[in-house]
Amino acid sequence: MKNSPFKAEIFLVLNIALAMSMLFNPRLSEIYSILIMLYGVYRIMAKKNADGSAHIFSAYVVGVEVLFRMNSGGFSYEWGKYAVVVFLLLGTLVGAKKKIPFIFIILVLLLLPSIMYVDFGTFDLSRQMVSFNLSGPITLGVAGMYFYRRKIPLPQFRRTILAMLYPIAAMSIFVYFKSGSLEDVEFTTESNFQASGGFGPNQVSTIFGLGIMLIAMAYFLNIRLFRVNYIAGILLLSFLVRGLATFSRGGMLAPAIAIALTIIIMTLLDSRFKDKLNRVVFSFMFIFVIGSLGFYYVNEVSGGLLEMRFKGESMYNKEKSNMFSGREEIFEEDLMIFEDNMLTGVGPGMATFKRGEISGIEAAAHIEYSRLLAEHGVFGVAVIAIIVLVPVMTFFKIRSTDDRIILVMCTVFVFITLGHAAMRTAAPGFIYGLAFIHLLRRPPV
Repeated sequence: MKNSPFKAEIFLVLNIALAMSMLFNPRLSEIYSILIMLYGVYRIMAKKNADGSAHIFSAYVVGVEVLFRMNSGGFSYEWGKYAVVVFLLLGTLVGAKKKIPFIFIILVLLLLPSIMYVDFGTFDLSRQMVSFNLSGPITLGVAGMYFYRRKIPLPQFRRTILAMLYPIAAMSIFVYFKSGSLEDVEFTTESNFQASGGFGPNQVSTIFGLGIMLIAMAYFLNIRLFRVNYIAGILLLSFLVRGLATFSRGGMLAPAIAIALTIIIMTLLDSRFKDKLNRVVFSFMFIFVIGSLGFYYVNEVSGGLLEMRFKGESMYNKEKSNMFSGREEIFEEDLMIFEDNMLTGVGPGMATFKRGEISGIEAAAHIEYSRLLAEHGVFGVAVIAIIVLVPVMTFFKIRSTDDRIILVMCTVFVFITLGHAAMRTAAPGFIYGLAFIHLLRRPPV
């Protein structure tokens, strides 16, 4: 299989088989997660990360994390973030030496002072809340250290994209068998757990949105993912349909906005982008047509409720807006907490408890920006500034059009994801770091 021209197709089928096995025994995800960790560490050490094992295994973890959570969650709910941090740190230590950007070390250090204010009554619960709320930003910081201007050959970058796509494709098949046909789903204008395989629609939609963004990026960069050409198109349609069926809008809007803004920003600010414009426009039109077909199908199956959902309308109360699904109240409460604890914040996870005191509802934040403010105070302001400003400054430093496409598409996707799904998964942190790579194309033959 090593030299098979259909290696990508074979791995795709193997991952689908892996997902199907968990339909019969959900606890297999625990065994799989341990095997991935053990083999990943072995491969990174054995190859000294010369083949990019650290980021390829991390990419696979990003793609498979939610699939495992839909089952028994692997050996830990936060397994995905832990694994990505371990792989990338190990790859940094044993691989070829590169300059580590100090700004991302500062970002990680800024997250630590507020830990001293955490108090959930017991050490174990406090530890869980710190882990749940800090593992995402720490993943982002470590990914930034690892990837910043790291030279990655095109074939290796292709394998990284595929490593994420294999389990996402498998998850779409898993959700189909878990949920059944969309014709059998009972839709409302709320997020749909049935269409999400019984798991959180927000996370499921986010990962399908990631799959859409990755395929679009491959089209824009003229990277052929599969030898059988139409497979990428089938996966794109599958991710769209299953993602839209969750009725969790953010996951679908993120890749759409990332694609549109990439074209606009690159057209305005990169004179060399015109050389790629014909292909990009063709790719955009192809994705737009696929997206329109997917939206039309799900909207018809749901009896027009999908359109109402995206308009922010509620089927239960025509006068009540459903645009932000209650996130605006949590955002406002976070700002109130920030105003009262501006210097240090209330500590990782403590904002959930403080919201209960304000409104009587202990709700976890969906907006990472306001959570950072409420829980880290001025340190959170500094973290947000780093996350936003480093990509902007990097864009004007680099000259490669390929690198700029990757930077813009990845960071826009992450910025939107942080606004609706926080850092619940390892995906936004890893993709943020991936944005800073330097892509090396093979010299012309």
